[in-house]
Amino acid sequence: MTFAERTVEGFLSDVASSQVAPSAGATAALTGSLAAALCEMVCLHTSETERSERLVDAAAKLRDRRDQLLALADADAAAVDEVQTAFEADTDDSHEQAALRTATEIPVQIAEAARDVATSATVVAVDGTPNARTDAVVGAIIARATVASAATIVRANVGLLDDDGFVSDVRSRVESAEADANAAVAAVTDQDE
Repeated sequence: MTFAERTVEGFLSDVASSQVAPSAGATAALTGSLAAALCEMVCLHTSETERSERLVDAAAKLRDRRDQLLALADADAAAVDEVQTAFEADTDDSHEQAALRTATEIPVQIAEAARDVATSATVVAVDGTPNARTDAVVGAIIARATVASAATIVRANVGLLDDDGFVSDVRSRVESAEADANAAVAAVTDQDE
């Protein structure tokens, strides 16, 4: 059963259990999907006659990112389980490194997808119904928190990796996602002043 098919209480109980996964990455991904859904809601509350082409495009992107983030929550839980299996099996270092690479790449993808949610929120905040603008702003803030959370996981994992090229790449990608998400939140909150 995927996380999308579970109840909220079921997911929370799984996180607050003695299991290794779901953990931080899956939680961040699920949180990012909530941010996307919140911004989608603003799009849907904007009357059809007032929906700009930009808003329609943003709504479609948000739906894609919501689905992607839900899938990444499942992928992250599987990756965390694989890391635990690799370390417990006391296999050769290459198996552990491969598992760690996957468990690092997935949070990078979470950060990038959540960055897209935050940047889409800037369109939603401007073009969406003013009555729900606060929801778009909160969506952007939650998305930025997802980016920061995923980046924290990446930074913790890279210290365990031997591949300098991979480490440099994922660091650069999360730094870019963080900068974009921070700029998006600044843009939507500056509109309130």
